[in-house]
Amino acid sequence: MNIAIVVIAYKRVDALARLLSSLEKATYPSIDVPLIISIDKSDTNVVVDFANKYNWPHGTKIVAAKEKNLGLRKHILSIGDLLSEYDALIVLEDDLFVSPNFYHFAAAAVDRYYDNEDVAGISLYNFPVSYHNKLPFYPIKNEYDAYFMQIAMSWGQVWMKKQWQAFKTWYLCNNEEFLKLPHLPSSICSWPKSSWLKYHSRYCIEQQKYFVYPYVSLTTNSSEAGEHQGGSSNLYQASLQWGNKKSYTFAKDKDAIKYDGFFENENVKQHLGLDDVCVDLYLFKQNAENNRYWLTSRKANYKIVKSYSLQYIPIELNILFDNPGNEIFLYDTHVKESFSGSPLSENAVCKTLYHSSTSLRYLQLYGLKNVFLDLYQYIKRRLVK
Repeated sequence: MNIAIVVIAYKRVDALARLLSSLEKATYPSIDVPLIISIDKSDTNVVVDFANKYNWPHGTKIVAAKEKNLGLRKHILSIGDLLSEYDALIVLEDDLFVSPNFYHFAAAAVDRYYDNEDVAGISLYNFPVSYHNKLPFYPIKNEYDAYFMQIAMSWGQVWMKKQWQAFKTWYLCNNEEFLKLPHLPSSICSWPKSSWLKYHSRYCIEQQKYFVYPYVSLTTNSSEAGEHQGGSSNLYQASLQWGNKKSYTFAKDKDAIKYDGFFENENVKQHLGLDDVCVDLYLFKQNAENNRYWLTSRKANYKIVKSYSLQYIPIELNILFDNPGNEIFLYDTHVKESFSGSPLSENAVCKTLYHSSTSLRYLQLYGLKNVFLDLYQYIKRRLVK
């Protein structure tokens, strides 16, 4: 496969230098690996000058400096036109840092999924948290090196010729600004119209397409100030794969662990044997599509068909192992009943204790102040009773 690396830059020269340094240190096969540095027009020539002087030791270097400012959305989408010359593109924004093994993973995944029309793209990044509500995310692991998810990626991704063309055809008919839709995560709908990623993610959800995600991240995000980031943050820093790994195994579609656009495991729905069910373990769907059955730890006045414990990691294992308990509930929303579950349900104390036991990051995100407020409210309610 003829695969090019495309680096997206604007006016962050230090970030660009850091990314290029990590690319230099990565391992590659003994071939010419093309590097294209695509730079949007800005009010400074610092980045263009740096890119022109930069020496790429692994192959051909091309600097593509735009003559006018396109903005992030148009700039990124224009990169797809390069697929007329290449079989696949590894697209990296300038605030990323790559694992030494990123190219080998990308090339192996392209080779495996190049003709798979259910795969919209390949991610080089693995989420440590759900970006919908910042809860820690732990995909179930199997014998393969990757899983599927209906979420497009911008923090290190691979586009393939046929799959990109299918998205581009859809995009030409669906590029208008959209607001909240019940089948889409509200966080995606709220992204600004300058975001191209919201359209790629909507495409994946509506067309039942997946990105292939590595269990161990091949990129990490520095989240520095930029067009969509007001300040620096380490929230989305992912643990990078290190060592010298050159071979990867990938599942056939039927064997892959699959997640939807809300970070919910699709195997849970299959396990329950219910078609009209909202799996809401990450508490972000809120049964917006009014499914008859609703699986959640929220407190609701519906008939409880079955209940589970909030014990195993990741959270969906409690369902897949049929772990009995009184923290997660399968409701029948067609039958009204007074809530009869645990008094801690829908109280952040229970969820915080569970998630903080798996990651101190959650306590940092949620905030000790909120935890104490939840404890206060819980104790107050118990005293009143």
